[in-house]
Parts: sequence; structure tokens; C-alpha cells
Amino acid sequence: MESLGPFLNSIDTVAVVGGSRFEPEVLELQKVKEFVIDVYGVGEGEIFFDLNQENKVKKKYNLVICSQVMEHIWNIDKGLENLRSLTRKPGLLWLGCPASNRYHGSPECYSAGYQPELFVELFKNEGWEILRQGKLGCPRLYFMTHALRVWPNERELKHPIIRYDFKRLPGPLFLDLLRFIRDLPGRVFALTYSPQISHEAEFATETYLLVRSPNDSPKR
Repeated sequence: MESLGPFLNSIDTVAVVGGSRFEPEVLELQKVKEFVIDVYGVGEGEIFFDLNQENKVKKKYNLVICSQVMEHIWNIDKGLENLRSLTRKPGLLWLGCPASNRYHGSPECYSAGYQPELFVELFKNEGWEILRQGKLGCPRLYFMTHALRVWPNERELKHPIIRYDFKRLPGPLFLDLLRFIRDLPGRVFALTYSPQISHEAEFATETYLLVRSPNDSPKR
């Protein structure tokens, strides 16, 4: 969230949409400043907010964070309209989603990923200013996600073999050992890929966008 550095002084209220107050982006922001944080979504204990449909907005925020949600939305236009409706004028919206992923639930998955250029055009069409946009990934993560069909945790990404996550599919010890033997050749091959962050499109797994809403205040 280094991109938000120049705008921290203008941020007092934060809305997290489709996530929790423990999202990585939120935790990083809280290291440098305290915020009033509200959580929107369709889960228990959240302010009800379905991105696929019309919502009544009672409060607007300096910063709206929506991360790893858009791939689960079927009504993209309405989803972005809802996010814009939560954002003050002027205000900031941080959007993150997969650039390239594999099918998963939680609960439905409508897309394997989006390129930042799509959202750039959609926000520019509404008069929003594009402050930051791009995609990033990691060659090893890309390989493990697509070829090995596994989402490694941080330790497993650094050491695919010695940090093998046996808890991923818990079961009898002999089954865990069989899975490990089955997966070992792929894990060895994963070591040939770099674990460093890359901005090359070939290995991109994440899309990010930071936009600012237009100021509709009348000029004096």
C-alpha cells in the first residue's frame, strides 16, 4: 500500500468491501495511522452491501478498499457503481483482484482474473483520475498456482519442499506421505522459478488500481 503514502493525511474513514478489518491492506495502513473502519458485505456482522444489486448508501468514505472480490461479482457495472457510491468526492478507491488465477469458490467464481486496463477504461469513462495501476506476480507463485494447482502460503512459496503444507489436505499419515511423493517432482521443478516479485505480464497474478473520484464541489 505504498501507493497511498502521499494521500494518508486525507484519509480518516475507511470502508472495506467484501473483506474484513484484517485484510493485508488494512493492517499495513494501521501501521502508520489509525482510521475509522467499517466493513461492508453479505456476511454476518457486516453492513449489508451486495455489489451485484442496488444498495442504499448512508455514509461515504475517504478510502474504499475492495480486494479479491471482483472475480466473484457477475454484475461488474453495478459492482463498480456501488464502490463509487461509497467514495467521497474527492476520495480514493483501492481495487485489487486476480490478474490470472484458477477457478475457486468463495462462493462463486465468475472470472479467472482481470487486466488493469479494463478498470482503467471503466473509471476514466466516469471521470475518475487514475493514480496508480498495474499488475504483478511471482514466477514461482504463477507456476504453483497454474501447474501444481495449489495456493502456497508464504513459507511454502520460499521452500516448496521442506515447507510442504501437510495440513492442506489432512488425513492419515500414509495418505499425506503419498501426496508428498506424488507432488515432489512438481515441487522440485518449482524451485527453478524465481520467488521474487515480478511486474512482467507473463507471470502476473494480481491486478491493482488506485483511483480518485472527481471533486464535484462548485468552483469559487
